Amino acid sequence: MCAARCVFHVHSHLTALLRCAAAVSALSLASCDESTTSKAPPTSALTLAEFDDSTRAIETYIAANRTREAELIARKLLEHATEIDASAQFGRRAHEYAARAFFARAELAKAELSHRDREQLVREAAAEAALASVAPAPVETIRFAAMLADQVGNRPQAQELYERAVDAAPTDIATLLPAVFSALACDATNARVDRYAALHTESAPDAAWTAGLHAEIALARNEPARALEFALTATQRDNDALEFRMILAKALRANHRAVDAARMLSALTPQERARPALALQFALALAESNDLPAAAKAWEAALAANPDDAYTRAETALAFLRIGDTTRAAVELDALNVLYGGATQRVRIEPLIAALRSK
Repeated sequence: MCAARCVFHVHSHLTALLRCAAAVSALSLASCDESTTSKAPPTSALTLAEFDDSTRAIETYIAANRTREAELIARKLLEHATEIDASAQFGRRAHEYAARAFFARAELAKAELSHRDREQLVREAAAEAALASVAPAPVETIRFAAMLADQVGNRPQAQELYERAVDAAPTDIATLLPAVFSALACDATNARVDRYAALHTESAPDAAWTAGLHAEIALARNEPARALEFALTATQRDNDALEFRMILAKALRANHRAVDAARMLSALTPQERARPALALQFALALAESNDLPAAAKAWEAALAANPDDAYTRAETALAFLRIGDTTRAAVELDALNVLYGGATQRVRIEPLIAALRSK
């Protein structure tokens, strides 16, 4: 979703970047001339061609994983969004491309950005996407804004945006699937959950995700038998997708079949099991099967693949406490204290630590 489609070569857009930079620089110089008492309409405003060149340059840099350049162009466009010819039309598009550039920067440059910087970029992306989603925006733009609103925790805005998107395109699977999960996260009994799920089923009755989302709904509503039925159907329809293995593991555990869940997940590769969501299910299944040493090893493997994930490190510390390895647990807890998000995780697990130490 983050890497924009692009059919142009990076070098061909260096010219576009220079033209854009020249134009916005001219605008900046003109706007700083406070000695002019009556200002004529700017003659150096970005033209349609220059604006299109700039947006294509943003796409190209995102596709080439040169997200810093894409971000800088987007910020320049935003500076002069209201000065561009036909500004109402171009202003919305400027917000949309800025949202894409900021989100791509946050997602594709994780290795070079701090957690705080990434969160700030996502918040900026969400704000720009919301501005771009003002009617009459296309469904894709509204959906993107809704997904970003969800990511920054703005549930009411996400619900309003998904409602608009579904109303505009009630058979669009790409919109219906995240809309279901967004509504489910708000309230499992939310009427929107059933409405969106019904539309998804009508639009794609034989899709694996149709069964998968019904399994998730059943799990959220504490209907384990129904959840297992749908989860098995989802894996039968697509046995390779890890998402359905994870849903099946949750359904098996909900039906008191933790051993089966652990056996099923053990067939995955170590790299697949190291993903935090799968690692959680694997470790929980092992723990519920009373194999605490194996659960600790599962979390250790997950931590090796996700060393900066505070949740994974917290769970690793707990896992070693459960098997009595207080030295290793202390090491992980010390490391947790310096991780971004570590303080929040420490607060979450303190009651669990106290309970384990009291035994």
